[in-house]
Amino acid sequence: MKHVRNLAVAGCTVLLLCQCASKNEIRDLNYQIRAVNQKVEDVRGTTVDQMQKRQASSVSRIDEVQNEVVQLRSAIDERAHQENQFREQTRESTAGLQSMIESMRTENDSRLKLLEDRVSQLERNLDQMSEARIRDAEERAREAARRAEEARRRTAAASAAAPGPGAQVAVKPEGRKVKVDAGTKVEAAVPEAKPAPVAEPAAPAVASVPPPAESAAPAAPSAADPLAEAMDLYNNQRYAEAYKAFEQILARNPRGDEAAETLFYMGESLFARGEFDLAILDYQKVISNHAGHKRTPTALLKQGMSFEKLTDHETAKIIYKKLIAEYPDSSDAAKAEQQIQSLQ
Repeated sequence: MKHVRNLAVAGCTVLLLCQCASKNEIRDLNYQIRAVNQKVEDVRGTTVDQMQKRQASSVSRIDEVQNEVVQLRSAIDERAHQENQFREQTRESTAGLQSMIESMRTENDSRLKLLEDRVSQLERNLDQMSEARIRDAEERAREAARRAEEARRRTAAASAAAPGPGAQVAVKPEGRKVKVDAGTKVEAAVPEAKPAPVAEPAAPAVASVPPPAESAAPAAPSAADPLAEAMDLYNNQRYAEAYKAFEQILARNPRGDEAAETLFYMGESLFARGEFDLAILDYQKVISNHAGHKRTPTALLKQGMSFEKLTDHETAKIIYKKLIAEYPDSSDAAKAEQQIQSLQ
């Protein structure tokens, strides 16, 4: 703008001086005007082109910035959408996990309830079996006592009826002698009685007495330790005799540590004979009545093994797990772990 103003001033000056200027001066002025115009054109071309270029560059840069802004906005929107999707998926996964956990908790509670019911049923069955066994034993004892009493009466009756050694049989004469005076006539003579023969001494009668029943009466305690004698029978694999000996010891002392030991080896004797269902009952007595005894973990282990022998593997697992839960530091718990693994 400053150059344009200068040109205008120069033009006015030229007009004012046209009348008094010479041709040479006019020629110089024209030359100068053309030079000024050329400079104006040069300036206009250079400046305007540069400004247009700068403007074009600025517009292009602005377009690039706008494109970048649009891309950033699109990326932000995409990221926000992904985050929303991730949040929704996380919410759904959390809900699914909670539902699964709740289902597993319900299933575990149901299984636990089922196991508790089975254990309760098992304990009731064991109690019923124990009561039936006790009733059977009492019936056998009463029958044995009756047979023993009957045998005693027969023996006493036979002993009372038999004659003693050297005894004679009394014989009643068939007639009697009559003494008469001389010259008296005897009308009827009484036959003279013959001397009775002396009876041979009769052998004493022996009544046949049936052998006493096994459980009629407990044997009298010997001078030695009864438990040691019973253990000696057990160690010599005379399990039936050992069981009877342990049973007599238990009858004399049904409580205390000796009772727990006796019950345990009663179960061991039955286990060794293959009577696993009866062994379970004696092991259960140790478990129920002597929970703090040292034999109780082993009784649980052998009870589980008895059920395993009877092919009731589920009950065996329950008992093994009970042993592990109640006596985790015992060596029997480690054996129970091995038994559970063998049943898998």
